[in-house]
Amino acid sequence: MKKRIPAILLIILLCWISCDKIEPPYIEAGNQSAEKTILIEKFTGHKCSNCPEASRKVDELKDFYKDNLISIAIHPGALTEFTGIDENYPYDFTTNASDLIATDMGASFLPLGTVNRVAGGISNRCFTKDEWAQEIDNLLYDDDGNPLEKNIDFSINTSLNELNKELTIQTNIILLNNLETNYNLCLVIIEDGIISPQDDGSETIQDYEHNDIYRSAVNGAYGENITKFAFVSLEGQSGYQATHTLIFNEDANVNWTNDWNNINNCAVLAYVYNTETLVIEHVQKHHIIHE
Repeated sequence: MKKRIPAILLIILLCWISCDKIEPPYIEAGNQSAEKTILIEKFTGHKCSNCPEASRKVDELKDFYKDNLISIAIHPGALTEFTGIDENYPYDFTTNASDLIATDMGASFLPLGTVNRVAGGISNRCFTKDEWAQEIDNLLYDDDGNPLEKNIDFSINTSLNELNKELTIQTNIILLNNLETNYNLCLVIIEDGIISPQDDGSETIQDYEHNDIYRSAVNGAYGENITKFAFVSLEGQSGYQATHTLIFNEDANVNWTNDWNNINNCAVLAYVYNTETLVIEHVQKHHIIHE
């Protein structure tokens, strides 16, 4: 386990007196402000009785890591015993792009999740929920508990034509350090607040709220190389500027339903990853509608 700042020793001592077990993560949020942002791709299913517990774990980690952690929920179409639809589970959460990612990342059972797609998980790049905190810690801090430097930053702007539901996304990729390999930008639409049945332990919750749902790949399941975009100067740094459009209809997503009309609950998820290692360098979430 990583070395921590001295102030944490008092917390550990108090927990040792009052608790039987101390669970990771160990760094208190705010003591050492992290710079990087981590993505958990949670592979889940509405017929998976253990999956809501994984969702609660994600919520717990978000409470701890705040803005340094973002999640997305992917329902693997290949695991039909967990994600298939029928009269009791009528909502199809699967998409072609998310199915491909789930297969490639090793989602052979549920629940599992990648952590910035680092290798070494129990199934390819997938880790169990109890392993997520340690992997996040490894990506945010060095062995002395100091925040690791991020190499890329984003600014994301969106414009929505409400008449034809056409979304324009401008992504500014800011290079904070020299990058010696190839990187891809991937843009995804995610949605919160979908009410549909979900198995949870021994019961089925009819009005379960599904959040962070993978809805549509804007520029393909694995995105595009950033060198395809315009090379510009951004905030005094070198970078790339990309513009994409997406129309919210069946042409943009084969899983479109009339229920997907709440664009207020949708967000753009943008991430850049190393095409050689597949590891995600930076991720950011941008709500389409700002109240």
